[in-house]
Amino acid sequence: MSQSSRSHATFSNYAASLGILVGILLLMAFVVSARSGENIPEVDYRFDLTSLREAADYPVAVPSENLVEEGWTPTSSNLDTTGPVEWSVGFATAADSHARLVQSDGDPAVFVREQVRGAPEVGTVAVSGHEWDHYESDDWGALVMYGEGVTLVVAGSADTDELAHLAAGLETGDGAGAERA
Repeated sequence: MSQSSRSHATFSNYAASLGILVGILLLMAFVVSARSGENIPEVDYRFDLTSLREAADYPVAVPSENLVEEGWTPTSSNLDTTGPVEWSVGFATAADSHARLVQSDGDPAVFVREQVRGAPEVGTVAVSGHEWDHYESDDWGALVMYGEGVTLVVAGSADTDELAHLAAGLETGDGAGAERA
């Protein structure tokens, strides 16, 4: 076998191998880019809400259903009725941030301390005719309102305007004759 046919065969094998590797890499890049969109899990919190209304001795505040129409996605719902009745419902906001409503009939001082995550109180924010205490740090904000037998906290990494938007959309009642919280 001559030297030129041997080198030609080696180069052809090298080129074919390189072509296969490039094809695999392009395929992998396509698959990864197609799957890179954030998959936000959506939950239905109505079952927890029904159980909360049965267990709570306070008027239950519920996020308005308009939030979903505005691009807010409910991502979590946690109900605890073993001690103080506490419910948390979390959202991915329309601006791709996170906010949640938490309400409890437990000790307000302890509850608020847990929910504000060390953020200092910086003043108040008026939302729908109610004054909410405003807590804020670099990565966490919270609005707190003390009600009759219940403490409401709207908190998260969302900015204050989004937290106020969630607070403004809270309704109390059984859903049929709901009032703004």
